[in-house]
Amino acid sequence: MAVIVAGGKGVRMQSDLKKQYMTLDGIPVLVRTITAFDSHPCVDEIILVVPKTDLDYCRDELIRPVALSAPLHIVPGGISRQDSVSAGLAMANYLSADNKSTLVLVHDGVRPFVNPSLVDACLDKAKETGACIPVIEISDTVKEIRAESRISKTLDRRILFRAQTPQVFRLDRILAAFSHALKNDFSGTDEASILEHAHIPVHTVDGDPFNIKLTTPQDLLLAEFILKERDHILA
Repeated sequence: MAVIVAGGKGVRMQSDLKKQYMTLDGIPVLVRTITAFDSHPCVDEIILVVPKTDLDYCRDELIRPVALSAPLHIVPGGISRQDSVSAGLAMANYLSADNKSTLVLVHDGVRPFVNPSLVDACLDKAKETGACIPVIEISDTVKEIRAESRISKTLDRRILFRAQTPQVFRLDRILAAFSHALKNDFSGTDEASILEHAHIPVHTVDGDPFNIKLTTPQDLLLAEFILKERDHILA
């Protein structure tokens, strides 16, 4: 099952409209993301996590007009991303018949160009290992900067990667990791970091450079280009 997290406020997008509700070619970003998972044959349930204040809007204005194949459950998120993912996992735990065999995909609601082949790769690796995320190599030279904007050192980019979603886990493992984080007052920047903190191994597959996260106005320009050229680029 897929947990799609769409609780962002979109501050860096410099818009009054939250980034997940902005449109690309007339279709809201969040709807594009949801339908990408709905069309995947391995996704049998979708759990959408949104701000509590947006529940009615998402249900009535975004979801109701769309014909979906998989059952969709909307749950209110929390203050942080970790809180929101935890709410989605609680619903996944309720829906699951067997946590040891259920795989859950956690995905950013503002990554609308997730490719079916990437979902397949993550699922296959997670079936084998129990936890998998897609990553992208870093091509730029990376600097560590300390006080007074001075460079302290150059990092070895050969061992540095950018994490993407969907991050895929066996449900019992991610639930155990989140429980461990709660007991130890740990906050992670993504789901993989929470498993890492609980000493649960996480494996990787190659990510997709077009699986971008829409965060800034520049990202929207890139998204419009990808959308326009998608059939050619993703062929």
